[in-house]
Amino acid sequence: MSLTKEQVIANTKRYLDTAKGEKYGFMTPELETLLGEDFIKAPASTMLKMHNAFEGGLIAHIIRVMGHAYTINNGMIDSLKVPMKSLIKVVYLHAIGKAHLYEPITYKSNIGKVYDFKEDITSMSVGERSVYYAVSSGVKLTDDEYIAIINHDKSDNLQSEWHNSIVGDILKCAIRLAIIEEKSLA
Repeated sequence: MSLTKEQVIANTKRYLDTAKGEKYGFMTPELETLLGEDFIKAPASTMLKMHNAFEGGLIAHIIRVMGHAYTINNGMIDSLKVPMKSLIKVVYLHAIGKAHLYEPITYKSNIGKVYDFKEDITSMSVGERSVYYAVSSGVKLTDDEYIAIINHDKSDNLQSEWHNSIVGDILKCAIRLAIIEEKSLA
């Protein structure tokens, strides 16, 4: 699967309209500049067998995750529901660390690899890099938002499993559902 240029443009507009909008906006000019064109073109993964390993795949993935997160949150009992502004911020920021992480490579058909990790970038998890980009660009995060983004790609430690925020648990579930859906579309 891949996206047309028009689909990439429409997804980018949708993302930015929400991220910069009056109601839910959190995007600072500094963050928008930092992310730049690399964010718009970024894939969500490096290999075809994974998910959204194509230009514009990251933003498409984030939008799909948002749909699942919205549905999950609306199904929660009122005492566990997360404010929509916080949910959108966490979902829309959770993977921005992939913006400058990958570079296209000559297709390796034997393993289905179409992107590789840039070698000149400091090693961090995507969640750590996403928080770094956001906070260093003036985005304010609550403790719950911070831990949700940091923990979203950690599955091998008890701290991230049992001491996550509610918004973090919603994010993890929404990501899993989005990936299952994306793999079925590939």
